[in-house]
Amino acid sequence: MGAALFVVLERELEGVDSSMDGKALSRAIETLDQVAREQGVRPLSEFFSIDPDEAAAFLEDEGADPDEMELPELRQFSAEEGLTTVRALMLQPAGQAEGVLEDLLECQRLLSQAAEAGIGWHFEVDY
Repeated sequence: MGAALFVVLERELEGVDSSMDGKALSRAIETLDQVAREQGVRPLSEFFSIDPDEAAAFLEDEGADPDEMELPELRQFSAEEGLTTVRALMLQPAGQAEGVLEDLLECQRLLSQAAEAGIGWHFEVDY
């Protein structure tokens, strides 16, 4: 078992399956972020966010007291900016690695639909 990255749309879109594997993307995130910087686009890890209520529940499950810390607000990002990064990475060898390309294609599919609907998105991590 390992971590997986997945796209969370600002709201559900009718008829859109937002599931994706995301494990290869998670394993390659450091390399992909480096490639993104070299290509002059925003790194994937800068699109991470989490709902403060979900973060608090996670922290409580881990034995921490979320009331003792300031949790950041949920941030939504532009689907167009995400697409710029995803498409730039898909053209690079690191983005074409086994599993990574499939995850990037899923990101492209979801972000294209978000862009058409005019909604934001963010990445979350599943463990």
